[in-house]
Amino acid sequence: MTPHRGSTTRPDAPIRSVELPEGRYLSCTFQISPDAGGQTRALLLRNRILAIEAGVRPDVLTFTPTPDYYERQRVLLDRGLLIDEVGYLNIYEHYRTHGWGDRPSTGESLADLGTYRMGEESRPDGTPWRIVYRPPGPGPLVFDYLRPDGSPYLRIPQFKVTVRSTWRCRIQQVGENGEVVGEFRAVGQWFRGWIRDLAPRPQRAFVFIDSRYLVPFIVPMKVRRVHLIYTMHNIHVQQPRQWNAGLNRVYRRVLARIDGMDAMVTLTERQRDDIGERRGLTSNMFVVPNPVEVPQRPAEEPARDPRLVTIVARLERQKHLTDAIAAFRMVVDEVSDARLEIYGRGSQRRRLEHELERKGLVGSVALRGYDPRAREVLWTSSAFLMTSSFEGYPLSTLESVSRGCPVVSYDIKYGPREQITHGVDGFLVPAGDRSELARRVIELLRSPELVQRMSTAASRKAAQFGPDAFLANWARVLRSTIEEKPYRTRIDRVDLELDRLRVIRFNRLLRLVDRSRDRGAVDLAGVLTVEGHSRRSGLDSAEIGFAAIDDATGEVTELPIKVRRKENEFAIRAVTKIAGLPGGGTSDAVWLRLRLTWRNSSWEADLGRPHALVRPARATQEAVSPAR
Repeated sequence: MTPHRGSTTRPDAPIRSVELPEGRYLSCTFQISPDAGGQTRALLLRNRILAIEAGVRPDVLTFTPTPDYYERQRVLLDRGLLIDEVGYLNIYEHYRTHGWGDRPSTGESLADLGTYRMGEESRPDGTPWRIVYRPPGPGPLVFDYLRPDGSPYLRIPQFKVTVRSTWRCRIQQVGENGEVVGEFRAVGQWFRGWIRDLAPRPQRAFVFIDSRYLVPFIVPMKVRRVHLIYTMHNIHVQQPRQWNAGLNRVYRRVLARIDGMDAMVTLTERQRDDIGERRGLTSNMFVVPNPVEVPQRPAEEPARDPRLVTIVARLERQKHLTDAIAAFRMVVDEVSDARLEIYGRGSQRRRLEHELERKGLVGSVALRGYDPRAREVLWTSSAFLMTSSFEGYPLSTLESVSRGCPVVSYDIKYGPREQITHGVDGFLVPAGDRSELARRVIELLRSPELVQRMSTAASRKAAQFGPDAFLANWARVLRSTIEEKPYRTRIDRVDLELDRLRVIRFNRLLRLVDRSRDRGAVDLAGVLTVEGHSRRSGLDSAEIGFAAIDDATGEVTELPIKVRRKENEFAIRAVTKIAGLPGGGTSDAVWLRLRLTWRNSSWEADLGRPHALVRPARATQEAVSPAR
């Protein structure tokens, strides 16, 4: 008996330590490049583990048109990044092959755009792929995607994943006779429709979203049998990297949609807590660290080269490889025959070559370019360097650990601290401290005994990141999405009516003697009226918090608040001394936050700066700054 897609049990499969829920397992990303970095490799690794270790038959879904789709698939299979048990699907190829089913004609013929034709593009094998048109006016290009016989099956305007104004457009489904058989009014509607087609009723589907750019196209999806799971693979905050630092537009869109996700998964607890501090630690937030494939140890493990240091990274600004080169200049000054090999390619190669020449390191540092087998060098290297300015949960460091190679890494957000035990299986260095980076490398190169001790510890550590722990974490998340589905909530509206929001003084005599010693207290009283929906969850499970936030430092001080609920109204009351607030409550950076958390949903309001409060008249939510 051949298992259907999504089955988690096979007659020939061994008894498994972790059983995953039945369903279709779909992993979504815009595209898969065989040469891509950690995020893509982590996605593919998750699906290999699901297939091999859990008996699931998962599919990887891609949403970008690529004429070399089949060539990419062959390369992925040849490199072992994709296996036969994992499907590799593309939305354009799906409808090119399967068509639009038995949808009847709308009676509309596809408009003739031949006058505006720019050209036709083919696949690598020479078969038709698409026709490109440029209609008059300021609008976008238009594409007809073609069947093997050259007839169109889809007409779609060009859209950009980062430009929201291009997402709403007319996408026409074209039958074999050239007549329009249906249309979508937005790109997201088409994407969600494909997911429904792949998991028809009554089949349950777990939809893993691995691209932050895909989130606004898929979330929310109001289908009870579909469970949306987003995994955040990279850091979401900008400098200075504290929880309340700025967000770019893409991550603002992601965080605004967490309420609509069945599970929002980060790779570290620190990142989950940072997001929770920003928008509420809701019931749909989980942590699942990336796994690593623990490689089979060589029958005769090669000796470690006491002078070799390795980096495997994209040659991009994020990786701060100029720091690694500067540090290695100090290393070579102390250990003259030390060597650094850097594997990877990217836009910064020329800059790095210039830096090597400027620092006189051409003979000591080699840029090896991209090599799919670069990780095998970690069996013989004495140290692995990571100088990134930020990460999500670097896979390269895990791969080093799994090969017993000690890691020397900047202590950045996020990942190295969760992967490396300082002084045991590697070293953590303050970000930007090139001298300390060099000192730790020199320490390893001068002590093969230390390298061996850390190598043994790293090999033991690797077992913590193996498939069993990974699957146990995912089983917990997936079971929770099923159990919590009926209890999911949606906050439609919150009205905040303030009776009092003021500063009161306690000691009049003390104020006469020394006004600065009696800063008084914030006096808050009001009513929150909440309108929302849930199939099974009542507002008795909602929680209200009151806190003072120091924007400059990120310090959060939780403040006592009394709450009484009557149906959908929450009477709130708080009196808190200003002296107990961050910075004594006198800083312009300190503000007061009122937050409502209701299972997977949250709402909050900025109540202003404590030192600027005056006794107000009755106020509504519109008089309060919106949630941050």
